[in-house]
Amino acid sequence: MTMKRLSLFSVLVLGLFAAGCSDSYDGPLKEELSQLDDALGRMEEYVKAKEDKIAAIEKTLSPDGISPEQEFNIYSQLYDECVAFQFDKAMGILDRQEAIAIELQDQSLYNTVAVDKAMLFTTAGMFLEAEHVFGQLDTLTFNYQQKIDWYNARQKFLHDYQEYVRTSGIAVPGVDKIRVYQDKILENTPLNSPLNQHIRVMRLIEDGKFEEAYDENMRILETLNKDSRDFAVQAYWQGFICENLEREEETLQWWIKSAMCDIKGAIKDNAALCSVAIKLTDPSQTERAFRYIKISLDDAIFYNAKLRKVQIASTFPWIQQAYSDGKAQQLRQRNTYLIFVSMAALLLLVASLVAVRMYLKGKKTAKVLDVKNSQLAEYTRSIESVEEDLKKTNLDLIEANAAKEEYLGLFLSMCSGYLDKLRKTLTREQYDAELKNFYKTFDTSFLSLYPTFVEDLNALLTEEGRIVVKEGELLNTELRIFALIKLGITQSSHIASLLRYSVNTIYNYRAQVKNAALSDRENFEENVRKIGSARS
Repeated sequence: MTMKRLSLFSVLVLGLFAAGCSDSYDGPLKEELSQLDDALGRMEEYVKAKEDKIAAIEKTLSPDGISPEQEFNIYSQLYDECVAFQFDKAMGILDRQEAIAIELQDQSLYNTVAVDKAMLFTTAGMFLEAEHVFGQLDTLTFNYQQKIDWYNARQKFLHDYQEYVRTSGIAVPGVDKIRVYQDKILENTPLNSPLNQHIRVMRLIEDGKFEEAYDENMRILETLNKDSRDFAVQAYWQGFICENLEREEETLQWWIKSAMCDIKGAIKDNAALCSVAIKLTDPSQTERAFRYIKISLDDAIFYNAKLRKVQIASTFPWIQQAYSDGKAQQLRQRNTYLIFVSMAALLLLVASLVAVRMYLKGKKTAKVLDVKNSQLAEYTRSIESVEEDLKKTNLDLIEANAAKEEYLGLFLSMCSGYLDKLRKTLTREQYDAELKNFYKTFDTSFLSLYPTFVEDLNALLTEEGRIVVKEGELLNTELRIFALIKLGITQSSHIASLLRYSVNTIYNYRAQVKNAALSDRENFEENVRKIGSARS
């Protein structure tokens, strides 16, 4: 084989490989996802516009020159801006309106505020607080609009509360009245009103009539302002309908539209962006999905409603799976790089041998050797380029692993906090079952990320000090402690809180295991932190 043929073959192989390993995403809805990213890039601008609008309304609340009735109405405008933007601010507005209504001794104004409070508590997942407000209302004093709002609040409360406790076996009193309240809304509101239209679609969804729901909701969407909150809500439900009809691409398309509407309207109480992230199952989209989930969690924290934060936390098992799939693909890609680098090195060796042979033939081949030397330099640059790409891939893996550890730690803390809140409402048996499930979820998630953790930890210990896991267990207490240390949770008080042990117990376990270290006991926990780093 001549030098020229070797050169052409090498360039062709490396060129085809580079084309096949391109990181650019060219899948379905590429343009829509790009538009969503553009909207997310301007998110601070939209939030600033919302805050400016709120500030402008607040300036009209001058203590001089306005009556209590006017102040009440201004707060109503302010509430409309804040209800989906920031929970605490919206609740503070309602508290102020309630004080005005009491001051004026106006039962109608008080009813309006109370129904709004019940709905806001329901939306935030604060069902006990919502039920308390409902119990204080006298529906006989309601006017026409207050009755409609009350029917809507009650049906949403019963529906959402039922979904919230579905897996716990807790019965929600009055859940059979959901359709009664919905019927009242349909009977007493115009067909073209947003509430009437929304209830009609929800009824079709609840009855499993997804084709009819799709057509009905499509007609509604065509009449709505594409930048309105009503459009964002109906677009989200259109995506839900498409998901049940197994129209995967259209599902994602509608959720992207809903998410963009939420972003432009600075709606922090949203669900669409998180749903988009869950739908991005392509391993090449793992980084984008992580980014969307983080933004969704930031929005939930900003809005400060506990239900949305819990819902987003429940997506972390999916994130773990997506991360594992993405990592496997990156490892396969890295191995492919290594194969092609080896092939290129072999080609360089052959080319070098041919070049030496040609040099020995004499001065007549000098010009040919100059050409071959240039080709060798080009090969070297190609290898360096491939090596740089390989280094970048390794860095991406390390960064993705660090992000996973951070989100897994956050997930554990949120689940632990959630268990603490449930403790007062569950029996001892139910709480123990939830705690057992929490341990199992942690064990499974952690071992998915570090499958050889038990073997690697025992390799740092003396033979008699090694930890043996009982049959049927994934991790035991000692292993969970050092698994948390591996994730960066090192304070004994924090570990004790997560595992439900005393601080002294955690300290004793840590000391016992460190005493069994083969060597370097002072740096034993730092060595545990390094487990798995070589694979990353």
